[in-house]
Parts: sequence; C-alpha cells; structure tokens
Amino acid sequence: MRLGIRFGILVIVLQAAFSVVTSIYAQNRLMLGYSSLSSNQTPIWVAKEEGFYKRFGVEADLILIEGSTRGAQALISGDLPMIGMAGQAIISARARGSDLVAVAGVVNKMNYIFVGSPAVKSPEDLKGKRIGISQIGTASYHAVVLALKQWHLDARRDRITVLQVGTQAARVASLNSGGCDAMIVNPGLGTAMKQRGYNIIADFSELPIAYPLQLIATRERFLRTESDLAERLIKAYVAGNTFTLDPKNRNRVRAVLAKFLRLPNVEAAEEHYQSALAVMPKKPYVDMSGISSMIEFLTESDPKVEAIKPEQVVNHTVLKKLDDSGFIEHPYGK
Repeated sequence: MRLGIRFGILVIVLQAAFSVVTSIYAQNRLMLGYSSLSSNQTPIWVAKEEGFYKRFGVEADLILIEGSTRGAQALISGDLPMIGMAGQAIISARARGSDLVAVAGVVNKMNYIFVGSPAVKSPEDLKGKRIGISQIGTASYHAVVLALKQWHLDARRDRITVLQVGTQAARVASLNSGGCDAMIVNPGLGTAMKQRGYNIIADFSELPIAYPLQLIATRERFLRTESDLAERLIKAYVAGNTFTLDPKNRNRVRAVLAKFLRLPNVEAAEEHYQSALAVMPKKPYVDMSGISSMIEFLTESDPKVEAIKPEQVVNHTVLKKLDDSGFIEHPYGK
C-alpha cells in the first residue's frame, strides 16, 4: 500500500514538473511579425535564420502582416508580442489611447524609390498621373504625400491620383499593365525597373525627409509584464542587426534575403542587400527628430495626434541597457 502511495505521489510530481516545463516552453514559443517584403526587414529575417532567437531562449516563428495599420491591430489584439513596421501606426494608435511603443529603429529614413513609366521622367511629369501605393495610411502613402510636398506638387490641384494597389508585386504588375503611371517600391528593384525601360524619379534615401520607416514595435504592457522575454527578443533583433552590418557576413545575409524575397539566387539579392546597408543604423535607436516630423505631418489630417509627444512613442530602456553593457558591438560573444 505504502509503495503504491509513493508511486502515486511520484506520478503527480512528474506530471506537475512536465506541466511547468510545457508552460515555460509554450511561453517562449511565439509569433513575431514583419509588415512588408522588403530589405527593411533584413535584421528580423537574419535573427530568425541565424538562430539568434533560439540563442536567447525563444522559439520564434515569423509571419507577414502587410501594412503597419494591420500590424498595429495585431499588437493591440495581443496576437503578436512584437512586429517590425512603420512608425505612423504607432503614433496614430497612441493618439487613441493604445500603449504601443517603438523599442528600436531599423530604418530612420525612407528606404523607397519612386518609379515612373517611360513617360514619367521627373516629378513634374506626375501631373495628371496615377501613383500606385500599398494602401492609404501606410508608409508608401506617406512617401507619396511627403514627396509631392517636397516637390511643391498638390494632388488635387495637379490632378494626381493615388491608387491603393496592394503589395509590392501588385504595384509592379500594375505599372506593367498600365494600371498606374508611377509607384513606390523598395530600392532593391531599381536595376530591374531600369532594365524594363522605367525611370527612377527619386531615391527617397537622398531626400531631406526624416521618417521612422521601420521600427520594432510592441506594447508597454508587454515590456512591463514580460520584461525578461522582451529583453531576449530585443537582444535577438540587435544581434541580427549587428550581423547584417558585418561585411564578412555578406553572402549569408544575401542568402536570407534571397529566401524571404523569393529571388532566383543569392546574386539577385545584392541590390536588396546594399539598400539595407545604406539605411540601417549601427546602433538601432529610433530617430526622435523623425518621430517629431511624423507627428507634425500626421496632425495635418488627424487632429488627435497633436497631443502626442515623441517620448510617448519610444521606449529605449532595453536598448540603452544593451548599449551600455557593450552588447550591441558583441551580441554573440567577444
């Protein structure tokens, strides 16, 4: 009888232990998002493919959620703990009482090119034309608005139509079919577009426009209640960023880009790789001046944004801790 009791207790203890281990594992297996198929996502993809999430104790699966507006909704609903997306959706969500916040900056300027049909060779040629974007409210839409402002063009006065076309592939298809006369796409497509006879009207990275195009976004609540997990996720991202910027990792990074962008070979990823290097900061802090400019821009069409301060949108606590410890320079050991 005593042996049976001991055995029963042992089974209960083992079941409890297994339950705890299972619970811990479940907590550390999660879904992370990215909002576009472009080189702006490189550090996130590299962190996954090079095993940095696993290195820091997280089983992470990646999911594409097109557009920062949808990305913000996924964070607010609790479907995701973090996502790489543009900054304007964070600001708009904060203006409506959300606790969304940016913890790191991937790209602090617009990493786009403005491509025109053979008949569209300059900004002036955009008058009376149709411009393809992802959707209203996304970074591609803001790119058009800010560029037109930079060139002293007015969509209504100059009869410029902005079309919600969808993904980057859909925009290219629309330009090919004559559905639009110009479009916003990632710089990695520049050479291919020129080979087809299209014109590069502008490279946004060369325009004097401060813009937090790609951030790592989460919720203040997640940072507060899951601080250890949040730090490990940010560590993995920082490791991906540092790895990408190291020239000796060129071929491995290009292989990651080729995989996620579904390119025919590693060589085809070179232009995408270069476009990422051109805009990625060594220390991925969010550019506060870009946040300020975005708040000012958004206020023109959304009065609720006017009350938002840049410091409400950004939380550098974890990144600053990693920076002070030397982790950013040596994220995977000295």
